[in-house]
Amino acid sequence: MNLNTGTTRETIASSQVQTLRDAGVLIEDHRRGRPRYFDGRFLAARDLIRDQQYFLTREADLGQAAGSGVATGLFVQEGGQPQTLVVSSGHGVTPSGELVLLPRNIDVQLANLPVAEQLSARFGLSRLPQPPLRSRTGLFVLALRPVEFTANPIGAYPTSITGQRTVEDGDVIEATAVVLVPWQDDGGADALDARRGRAARAIFTQGSAAGVSANVLPLAMIALQNNTVVWIDEAMVRRELGADRGDLPGLGFAPRGLRLAHLMQHQAHLADVAPPGSTRGFPAITHFPALPPAGPLPAGVINPEDFTQNYFPAEVDVDFTIIPEDELPALIEEALALQPIDLTAPAESLDSTAVMILAPVPRAQWRSVAARVGQGALLSMRVVKPAAPNLIAQRRPFEILQKLRLPREALQSKALGPLEAEWQRLARLNNLWFVRRRHLAYRDDLAGSYREIAGNDERVIELNLNTRITKLGLTPRYDAVLKVATPAAASTVIGLLAGKRYLESPVLTAAALGLLTDAIATNEQLTGKPSLDKTQVLGVAAVLGEPEKNEALWALIQRESKTAIPADELLRIASNAEWNVQPVDPGAQGEGVTKRMDSLGLIEPWMEIERNSSAKAKDVAVTLLASKRYEASPALTAAALGLLLEHVQRDGSLKDPALVTAVANSLLEPIASDVLNKYLQTELRRPLDADALRTLVKSVDEWRPKTDRITRPTRAVAPGKAVARKTTTKKATPSSKKA
Repeated sequence: MNLNTGTTRETIASSQVQTLRDAGVLIEDHRRGRPRYFDGRFLAARDLIRDQQYFLTREADLGQAAGSGVATGLFVQEGGQPQTLVVSSGHGVTPSGELVLLPRNIDVQLANLPVAEQLSARFGLSRLPQPPLRSRTGLFVLALRPVEFTANPIGAYPTSITGQRTVEDGDVIEATAVVLVPWQDDGGADALDARRGRAARAIFTQGSAAGVSANVLPLAMIALQNNTVVWIDEAMVRRELGADRGDLPGLGFAPRGLRLAHLMQHQAHLADVAPPGSTRGFPAITHFPALPPAGPLPAGVINPEDFTQNYFPAEVDVDFTIIPEDELPALIEEALALQPIDLTAPAESLDSTAVMILAPVPRAQWRSVAARVGQGALLSMRVVKPAAPNLIAQRRPFEILQKLRLPREALQSKALGPLEAEWQRLARLNNLWFVRRRHLAYRDDLAGSYREIAGNDERVIELNLNTRITKLGLTPRYDAVLKVATPAAASTVIGLLAGKRYLESPVLTAAALGLLTDAIATNEQLTGKPSLDKTQVLGVAAVLGEPEKNEALWALIQRESKTAIPADELLRIASNAEWNVQPVDPGAQGEGVTKRMDSLGLIEPWMEIERNSSAKAKDVAVTLLASKRYEASPALTAAALGLLLEHVQRDGSLKDPALVTAVANSLLEPIASDVLNKYLQTELRRPLDADALRTLVKSVDEWRPKTDRITRPTRAVAPGKAVARKTTTKKATPSSKKA
């Protein structure tokens, strides 16, 4: 633009205007007419106002071209006092293209917020009746509206000879007003949480704006009960500036900003419905009439006992699998291109819907977990059935025939294999996600087979590894590991020890050999034969993949960074796992046990045991109750307290640590008490309350384990791992008697 000649727009002659109008190729925008200045023209206030209006219109058109939404800030949260809100500073653009700005954080009283006037066709374009400001109840949209007002009066000269001087406001000031817009839903009188779910379905699956004007910038949806905030949902109506750019055109796709907002809104709503720590499952439709195509799941969705779920409708096909946690964002981004899951849709529509439940696994543990669940060339999946046992439509004809001919087996606990135990562990994770699955026709003949391809010559890798192991003096342990390892395990061991981190750290190499040696010794104790399989090697790799989480290993690595560790000590580290002993703070361990007893409602019996026990007996009791087996079972903890408390009440004190060891041995599996086993089985189905645990402590005579003799271990072991040994007596042979 040249300030002397004006803009670069082409100016057409007045004679051509009518011709172009008649041809229909001249499109005029009457909103953007501006005064033409020339010397000798008489100017009035209306001319300058028209000039200002022209530039305001141009700015609004440019704002619409860039999209609407929040540019930065403008977050909403509850204030420090009742019936107050805090809106942070920031700015944004309304759908009509106007700029709204908050230069600082503001505290607003809900009773002082004006309600925007809404026109409704239901009432014939009349103003909706509004409740009193002090008793508002329902759903509202908190929004910012651009406004302007006049101020700063100045004197005005008369416009005629006989006129008088007057006073007029000399400035027009632009401002931003905070308003509440009533949300026009069905207005049901049920719980505001149910209306929250219906509003989300209307916005994200039906594209409803429910009467929100284009002249305001929505910040959050707020539920009020007598003018008190019940919940705040920003993602319901808040949109980021420019979030809709880059979408696929046409084909009925919702804007990306709307799809992403649905995911964020679902996360916030789920956090309010099922806060962290809650394990009680519920059907999704009780709170969410519509689900995004991907999202987090509450705890307890999958029943690990029979792998059923009641979160999704029974018509939806649900599968369960694992995924590296760093690949989860990419899969969620891909799923956002699909339509939301409308749980109120007909059964025919839900029957063609498939969902995949994902268990994120840390990258360092991926190979180990994948090997335990049978991961191979194809993605290993587990079918999750609906929890509706009487849903005949979901049964196959063969299953119906089986139920007619075979009696139903009683549910009984049985020993789990490694595969089933790993699936159950994954099902109990608290960070499960779901994604909607595509329906694609894959050809079976195109499926490939799994092959490992090494980038370097394996002989060179193995030769270099043998040379390094020899220099470190670890050859005896290395050869002992490879001697009993399976071919797949031996290859994995070589690949593990040839990694870059192991090349740089001798102590890490020795620690790996120590853990592998310990795994071989464990197999020998269980099966009577030393062995090492690939799954165990991958488990060691997962443990050493994050050395900073292991205090004992991390201390060795820190020591190695300062000075080299002697060869004889490296050999001791590689010979067993005795170095892998986590430092235990007795004081912190005792405090942890006390806090846990308080949370279980068993603090009174524990304090009585603690007061009347010797220092050694108390330390052994703390170690027992802090073990993993007792931490995982409140019922077993209560049983141990009952037996210990019986000694205290009978003898007046608990001085001998051997009595604590006797209690630990009496509660070893299998426990010879039908009553106590029923408590333990009940605990697997539902948590026991504090009253049931206290009853278990007081009723020792009803469930006391029936043991003829308790044999203490000959060497010091953890109380949870005490093993009863059987003594055998050799009969004297005649020859020995004769001798």
